[in-house]
Amino acid sequence: MRLAPRRAGAVVAAVALIALGGSTTASAAVPGADDGRWYYEATSVAEIHQRTTGEGITVALIDGRVNTDVSELAGADIHPHEPSYCAGTTGGDPYPGTSTEPDARHATSMATLLVGRDAGLDGQPGIPGVAPGITLNTYASYLEGLPCETPRGDGDLSDDTVRDAITDGADIIVVPGTQYMSATVVAEAQRAGVIVVGAAGNDGGAITGMPAVFNGVVATGTLTPDQTLDPGSTSGDRLGVVAPGSRFRALTPTWDGYETASGSSNSSTYTAGVLALLWSLYPEATDGQILQALVRTTDGEVKDTWTHDPAWGYGVVNARVLMTVDPTTFPDVNPFVDDDPNAMPTADEIGGTAETTAPATDDETGGTPDPEGAPGDASGTDATPPATTGPGIGAALGAAAGVVALGAVITLVLARRRREPAVAGSDHHDAPPTDTRGNHG
Repeated sequence: MRLAPRRAGAVVAAVALIALGGSTTASAAVPGADDGRWYYEATSVAEIHQRTTGEGITVALIDGRVNTDVSELAGADIHPHEPSYCAGTTGGDPYPGTSTEPDARHATSMATLLVGRDAGLDGQPGIPGVAPGITLNTYASYLEGLPCETPRGDGDLSDDTVRDAITDGADIIVVPGTQYMSATVVAEAQRAGVIVVGAAGNDGGAITGMPAVFNGVVATGTLTPDQTLDPGSTSGDRLGVVAPGSRFRALTPTWDGYETASGSSNSSTYTAGVLALLWSLYPEATDGQILQALVRTTDGEVKDTWTHDPAWGYGVVNARVLMTVDPTTFPDVNPFVDDDPNAMPTADEIGGTAETTAPATDDETGGTPDPEGAPGDASGTDATPPATTGPGIGAALGAAAGVVALGAVITLVLARRRREPAVAGSDHHDAPPTDTRGNHG
């Protein structure tokens, strides 16, 4: 089912320009756009931290190895799983879960985006975390530039990382890339009350990220400081939301400087962090209620119904407005779950009312899943039927009226739910890795 299209990126940018008072270039006036800190300075995250930094919430990062020695992570509540889930040869000894080598740059970027201390090198601005008060558990099932074979010699899936994350008490699992896993384990996570967020991909076409293609997962597209879609942002029925993800501040692979990086890795991790902030404020809320809050606050307004667009999903994550709602007043229903019997996993499998699917075969997980094989029209819920049109420009501007901070202007078109290094100041997408188990998002 194709719903009413969301307004094109050019119109969204025009809304931002009007709210900015007619600036000729939106990004030029966005706080933090030049040094990659706009995700923190221009989306109200700094103000939200006066209420919560994510305390009491555990986020599991399934990615590569992390360099816990960087100053940006000093004092963070971060716990790498030891050892990693990768070995040089099938059945061989696993690598450590941490690394100070360049192969750790992607996962370290994601970790600092979540729990960075804004330490700063040589007096420079640092990397402030979106949710620095969370407990961050990391699981390395990807090693850039190195072979990653399963140490136990029993397959090439990342299912063990998900199950270990559940056992370790994860509230949110974020996979900023592709980790080949089965639909079965994704259903297990959701039955356990865990929110799963995945990067949708960076090739500008259909969703390629895994588990982003799976039913019930929040698949994220990528927004630029200009309030337009990043050229690599993917689209499709399974796309959940669009979130800030372009031109984010990150450490260089030599750990002695900064650069900017773009991609859905950033947008998925940002989204996971924002969801952790809300869940910290309402720890009694369920995963379904947190996700309801996400879809109900996209695009800078609180709404009872929502609509889906292939390029924009259910809208842009708006951290400021998200924090204004009480999720415990919403139905305990994951709005990203589609009841299509061909979805993977099915709604019954996620809900525990049917036998789970058999573990995925190599054919099912060894390549890019067909996004059309798991259509994602999950508009609304039984309790809240979908709208037929998206929010108007007038409504969006009205939501921003009277807001002095530019953060509120940015969040006007941002919204919902729980890297690659380049030349300093440049913008680029995460490059595909050379290993066989993971893929940067």
